[in-house]
Amino acid sequence: YRLGIEFDGSYTINKFFALNANAALSRNKIKNFTEYYDDYDNGGQVVNQYSLTDISFSPAAVLFGEFVYKPLKGLAIALQSKYVSKQYLDNTQNNDRTINGYWVSNARLGYNFKFAGVKNINLGLLVNNLLDKKYESNGYTYGYLSGGNRITENFYYPQAGTNFLLSLNVKF
Repeated sequence: YRLGIEFDGSYTINKFFALNANAALSRNKIKNFTEYYDDYDNGGQVVNQYSLTDISFSPAAVLFGEFVYKPLKGLAIALQSKYVSKQYLDNTQNNDRTINGYWVSNARLGYNFKFAGVKNINLGLLVNNLLDKKYESNGYTYGYLSGGNRITENFYYPQAGTNFLLSLNVKF
């Protein structure tokens, strides 16, 4: 089951500044889970039973905030920040099989204008991972029994360092 609450809000401070935020806080559980992993020593599989474990890839908290500055008509400059809490790579809720929580910051620049019969043109620049944070947002795990020991191999998908996205949107 999944149980949680989501919040989304905006506040205009004045004609130049605004705050935007959203948050998702949740409890994500599996009532009964059966784990199977290979037994390379004896053949077959090892079976473990778990109760009320966290669902894999389901963070308990996802938070986002944005501070927007609008110095001119059509121009917006924003600083964004996003936090994602720890996640498990499988449904066993084992701390040896996790993705660490991470916090990243982005910067956004957007300019809207009209031109010769075009309803709107938006030029945008997004600078992702502004502080060049080293983190991973996904992965997988593989476990087996070998030499009498449980072996756990975790694999992660590292995310890009600071990167740029330039966009052009045209509405007719």
